[in-house]
Amino acid sequence: MIAELSGHSLLVFVGIPVLVIAVVALLTFASSIANGPRYRPGLSWWAPPVWINGPTATKPDPANLPELDPAPAATATAAGVARTIGGASASW
Repeated sequence: MIAELSGHSLLVFVGIPVLVIAVVALLTFASSIANGPRYRPGLSWWAPPVWINGPTATKPDPANLPELDPAPAATATAAGVARTIGGASASW
């Protein structure tokens, strides 16, 4: 025997699940919709170049630059050879 579905039954058993699925789908895709298109490999790049932490637009005045510390002092090692402290040679 097939039961006849009323409008209220259709709303509860079909409408509410469809509404829940639509809300979850909207929340899932909302961030990608808001961000717009993204770069795809093989396509040309359309965004302007950005230089993060690049040089400033104005050049500093040489008269107002701080004084540099003198060169590091040479120290004697166990072999008696004078070496500077630190450096790229990894002798520190």
